[in-house]
Amino acid sequence: MQRYKIDDMSCGHCVSTVEKAIRGIDPAAKVNADLGTREVSVETTADSSTIVQALKTAGYDSLRL
Repeated sequence: MQRYKIDDMSCGHCVSTVEKAIRGIDPAAKVNADLGTREVSVETTADSSTIVQALKTAGYDSLRL
């Protein structure tokens, strides 16, 4: 499982955008976003650099935890 901190994720629309970005590179990914901590957990076969880039393209800077 990979975890990311996304400080700019602050609403349901943000969560939807983040999930869409991750599923755009791995449609089978399991994504769990927590707005309280602004963290996302991802179960995927994609490597973390690909996920970070997909999030950046969607407009979100992220930090792998």
